[in-house]
Amino acid sequence: MTIAALELNEQSLLIQAEDGALHAEPGFARLTSEGIVTGEEARSVAWREPQHVYDQYWCHLNQTPLPIRHRFARHHADIAFAQLQKLWQNAGSPESLILLAPGSIARAQLSLLLGMVEALPSRATAVIDSALAACADETGDTLFVDLQMHESVLTVCRPRGDSILIVDQEIFPGLGMGQIQNSVARHISDILIESYRFDPLHSSEAEQAIFDQIPHWLTRLRWERDVSTKLVSEHGEHSCILNRDAIKALIGERLASVRSFLERWQGCRLLLSHASGPLTGLVDEFSEAEVISQTAGTQRSLSRYAEILGQADDLYRVRALDRPESCAAAPVVNGEQLATHLLYGDLALPLSKPVSFRIAENGPRMSNEFDAGSALTVVMRNRALETLHLDANVVLPQTCQPGESIRVGGHELKLIRVRDD
Repeated sequence: MTIAALELNEQSLLIQAEDGALHAEPGFARLTSEGIVTGEEARSVAWREPQHVYDQYWCHLNQTPLPIRHRFARHHADIAFAQLQKLWQNAGSPESLILLAPGSIARAQLSLLLGMVEALPSRATAVIDSALAACADETGDTLFVDLQMHESVLTVCRPRGDSILIVDQEIFPGLGMGQIQNSVARHISDILIESYRFDPLHSSEAEQAIFDQIPHWLTRLRWERDVSTKLVSEHGEHSCILNRDAIKALIGERLASVRSFLERWQGCRLLLSHASGPLTGLVDEFSEAEVISQTAGTQRSLSRYAEILGQADDLYRVRALDRPESCAAAPVVNGEQLATHLLYGDLALPLSKPVSFRIAENGPRMSNEFDAGSALTVVMRNRALETLHLDANVVLPQTCQPGESIRVGGHELKLIRVRDD
């Protein structure tokens, strides 16, 4: 029986097969006369063709008729099914699926989703709360932050004996990466109006160009105080400087509603989903938080499939998991010597800044920059190797110690330690 794990976060819906094959794409869909196009292809025209592109069909998963009649989509569930089917096919059409669902998905939506899985056809063998999967190896109270596209879910997981369970959870509707990006876009619009009397949000081409680049700008601002960029549109070329403090103030206003939850659980270890990573450099409360890898939840679910299956008596969302004794008692090591650089061939680059590894026709290239077209981008942060971008066929090490390796396709990148003295 073939198995895959599917994690639902519209920023990046991720499916991982048991052989390690990955496919991820954003929760965007474009309705065309030929069918439904999903993922990056739909996102790349979302602001140029807003009347044809949808991005809320996962958080509003239902069978309420759409405001327009369309041959291939009667409601949000039809659109979601088209993307689900594509993800499933890209994972090799597995016979069984483990679903990692955020706490924001209501029981009625979960029932609808299970029916969609059956129609693939596949079989959902377990449904696990995404936060629980992310915190499965934690040894103390952990507050997990999962920033979706249009909402956020904050969850506290607590080890108890040889198990781990959810003890508190709160959903924040209307507070997601989409809303943060909208605030940043308006900020950029204000800068360009003041400097050039040009409002990019009144041009669909310029608006698309802004939203195409915002994720990269937010990532760069985690390490750079100012990001200088140029916006090219049909109206010409316009320079713009984004200041980290100004963006922090914008995002801080957006996140005011979550602070009461954070205050209620002061002292908890803070863990962010991969999609929530930009918050670490732009929100003071998360400056010391760890960001889990993109595949942490799916890998843990696949590696413990038999144990999970034994605990999933029904298909309601699993909110407590038994754990092997070795996991529950795992020691925390603080004094180990960590790698400082990544080595490929005769080039060693510091991990204090993002390191990207791109495989191109003219050969592999490694650089100290965030490269959205790379196979892998990593950085060392808070004594852990954080994955900023990950493509298929990447194998990451269990630790960040010198001598460990990262495998990207057929290439091996060595973690090394370089002394300053």
